[in-house]
Amino acid sequence: MKRILLFAIALMFGVALIAQNLKYSNPKHLKGQAVPDVAIDNPLSPQQTGNVLTQSKSTLEDIIGDTRYDAQSNATIDNRLIVWPDGTISAAWTKAQLETGYTDRGTGYNYYNGSSWGPAPTARIETIRTGWPTMDKWKGNGEIVIAHQSGTAPMTMNTRPVKGTGSWTQTLIASPPPCTGLLWPRVMTSGPTNTYVHMLALTAPTGNGGVKYMGMDGCLLYYRSLDGGATWDKSAVILPGMDSINQDAYNGDQYSWGSPHGDTIYFGVAGPWTDAFIMKSTDNGTTWTKIPVLSNANKKLPVGTTDMPPFYAGDGAVAVEMDHSGVIHMAFGKGGGYMAASAKYIYVNVNGLIYWNTTMPMVQDSLILDSLDVHGNLLGYVFDGPNPGDTIVAAPSYRVGLSSHPQISVDAYNNIYCLYSAVTPGNPSLDPYNYRHIWGRAKFHDKGVWTEMKDFNEGVLYMFAEFAFPNMAKDVLNNNLHVFYQTSPQPGSAVQVTTIPVHDNSIEHRAIPVSDFWPTGIKNNLDIRKNVVSQNFPNPVHGTTSFTVTLSHQANVTVDVFNVMGQKVISMDKGLVNAGVTTYNIDCGSLTAGIFFYTVKINGESFTHKIIVE
Repeated sequence: MKRILLFAIALMFGVALIAQNLKYSNPKHLKGQAVPDVAIDNPLSPQQTGNVLTQSKSTLEDIIGDTRYDAQSNATIDNRLIVWPDGTISAAWTKAQLETGYTDRGTGYNYYNGSSWGPAPTARIETIRTGWPTMDKWKGNGEIVIAHQSGTAPMTMNTRPVKGTGSWTQTLIASPPPCTGLLWPRVMTSGPTNTYVHMLALTAPTGNGGVKYMGMDGCLLYYRSLDGGATWDKSAVILPGMDSINQDAYNGDQYSWGSPHGDTIYFGVAGPWTDAFIMKSTDNGTTWTKIPVLSNANKKLPVGTTDMPPFYAGDGAVAVEMDHSGVIHMAFGKGGGYMAASAKYIYVNVNGLIYWNTTMPMVQDSLILDSLDVHGNLLGYVFDGPNPGDTIVAAPSYRVGLSSHPQISVDAYNNIYCLYSAVTPGNPSLDPYNYRHIWGRAKFHDKGVWTEMKDFNEGVLYMFAEFAFPNMAKDVLNNNLHVFYQTSPQPGSAVQVTTIPVHDNSIEHRAIPVSDFWPTGIKNNLDIRKNVVSQNFPNPVHGTTSFTVTLSHQANVTVDVFNVMGQKVISMDKGLVNAGVTTYNIDCGSLTAGIFFYTVKINGESFTHKIIVE
């Protein structure tokens, strides 16, 4: 179902001038905003009432659902959007309509069958009140959704064997004693048929009805199942470097999974009171390595600390994704906090979206925008223009920075795409608040810089509409980025900010062509669509290693492995291979320790990389 924005309103207020090339700045009237460092789970309490606003929008989106419960996350956006190889799509979000306590809160779900979306759901998929769903593929063609109940209840898992149809089977995931509840889950599945289930969840902090666990008031735990969630061979595990020796506590929604690459799995963490880091495993979650990104001196405070001056850090909204060369890319918003009278606070509406990857040195501590820019760490920012129509008036809190809620995807040609939500100059609402839009940048695999920031909600059709909580599918299908978000004429969240009236919100899906990121003058993608062979991973290797071959067109592929004497030790003829990305394995178990080379021939082209066998 599509709707058109009211042109009469647009003409009444005029078309705003968006200054695309202004230098970034920190709007003075937005500095220093802070909220208590207690994640929101909206207990069963009456909500304020206000104007019931009707939504209107452009013709580029499909409305797939609705909700009045408008807090989709405290920071990081859950993975809730699946693009399937056959062109179908699954989407999930937190839905509720009864604003007095939101007793009907649960997972809203919709499915695109290849030609159209189903009707907007009228009820949650769970039989009990839940929130914060996270979804992934399950056991081949099925789906898994995990959501939390409250700080005093187990996690809820729903599965079904066929995507888009059939009944859900509901089970509970136990909390470790003495904890009675787990909150803010993140699920990711891996393996050839997505049977391995990996979950991150937080023990409920005392501020959310829980108790301290293992010395932490909010302990981030890892769960793993090798049989689709029937049993858990790793349950309530505190990973290395994430215990109370290294960290006082974690908070809700400050962690995110990336897409698995074989047995390599990983997730990112970044929060106002934590370091920013990546946890990576190359053996499907059995052992882990901690990769530091940004050091936060306030993650572990001396006993008895009651006050801490203001500082900058991450805002808790983080995204990670590995490219086909084994490089992990990470984005997180700029935030920070302070401590007063033993209470922790977090800064909101701080300017800056930070970028890092595993080939770069650690991010510097000061997080000054100019310094971030010089070191290649400034991915997004909000500008405050010199003209009345270009300024930032005010922005309600989403508990994150002005540019935040990042999402990262990598296409078949190793091009990196990042979408995020940012407060946008011009066209303030009657509150008056500036609206958030969906912005994006791309880095093509053969280019050294990111493209210019692009506002995907620029123009008269998007005036007077808020676009928040973007969720982008990891897979890029048919050169389209698929994203859905929450949108309304009312800026801000009534759940998160008590002065915002309760209002109707739409959940909307949009397909963004990757060509929208191409610089002006590029007529086609011939310069980025070419054959690519990635470096193998892991390397060094003592067993099996993998690499990807990206084909721009159908071609014959052969793989040969040579020792340093030029002798061929392994040969594989893959035959005629279709365009796109294909992963190949090399079993090095029979090779002696030393240096080898693998050569991939694609029709007349030849690509060679080095393997180190341990």
